[in-house]
Parts: sequence; C-alpha cells; structure tokens
Amino acid sequence: MATILFQGVSSLDFSPMTIFYAVSNLANLSSLEVHRLYKLRVDIFVHEQHTPYAEIEDIDAAEHTMHVMAWQATKGEEGASRQLVGAARLHLDTYEGADVVRLGRLIVAPAERGTGLAAELIENSLRFAFERAPGRDVIIAAQTPLQSYYEGYGFQVCGDPFTEADVPHLPMKLDAAVLSERFGAAAAAS
Repeated sequence: MATILFQGVSSLDFSPMTIFYAVSNLANLSSLEVHRLYKLRVDIFVHEQHTPYAEIEDIDAAEHTMHVMAWQATKGEEGASRQLVGAARLHLDTYEGADVVRLGRLIVAPAERGTGLAAELIENSLRFAFERAPGRDVIIAAQTPLQSYYEGYGFQVCGDPFTEADVPHLPMKLDAAVLSERFGAAAAAS
C-alpha cells in the first residue's frame, strides 16, 4: 500500500509551519522515516517514561499495520524540511473473539504537547480506522492515568486492569457504532 498523505488543521503552504499526516505501512517508509519513528518512540516511551521494553515488534512490519505519522513541515532560508512530531499505530486484531482495530503507540513530541496535536492525531487515526475497517470496534491499552482522557473520545473500559512494561493499563473500547456516528455522516456528505 502506498503512503497516504492528508493535511491537518494547517494548510500545506509551509508558512511558517504546517502539520501534515502520512499513513503508511512500514515497508513503504524510507529508512530515514523508520529511524525517525523508532527514535521518537524510544525517546518518549523508554527515556522519558522510563519504561524499557522491546520497541521493535514484528507487528510494526505486518502488512496490515498502518503508522499514522504527524509531520511538521517548515520552510526556511535553507529550504523546506520536516520533522516527525507525533505518531500512532493501527493494526487489525481480535479482542474477546471479535475482529477489531487496535490503536497503540500513540506519541506526541514534548514540544508539541498542549497544542491540540494529540487530539488531532487521535481523531485522524480513528477516522482512518473507520474508513479502512468499517464495523470494527477500536481497542486501546490505555495507561491508567489517561482513562478519563480517552473517555473524552468515547472509549469505555472493557476489561480488567493489567500491567505492561511495569506501567498500569486498562483495556478500553470505542464501539464501531460511535465511529459510524462520528465519521459516517461526514463520509456520506463528501
């Protein structure tokens, strides 16, 4: 599958900064893009959050796994450049016997926190999940302190707490019907 590009709130005129999104599986990313993706994930999950774990997972490279990446494009005296400022991973999975989309590895660079980028990244990821796998619920393994944050997007706790990489988590689910209400009308209108 080729990389899919779409813009966020900003326009693509690169003045002075713009956020744009690219959705791709790992095989279609350049080696530098893969490096930037893993570096941002390690910087945040391993170094900042002090949760050492095996960052490179086989699921990242699966054909059905898509990486939603938020890039910040700038135009300066030396030309245009881009920096990865956020990312999320979507992949097909099963949960309690049902086919679902799993949303995970959601990250935003420290400099972009508080700007609304995380909300835009989540909404774009959910929209992409709905468009690619309509009728499937979306499941996340939310860090327990973020429960109310994800509830704001419609996720509900759907299982018992568990610990992953020494961090308490909760399984949470966003029903396909909620996604359809949120994105189905917009898709029908366009």
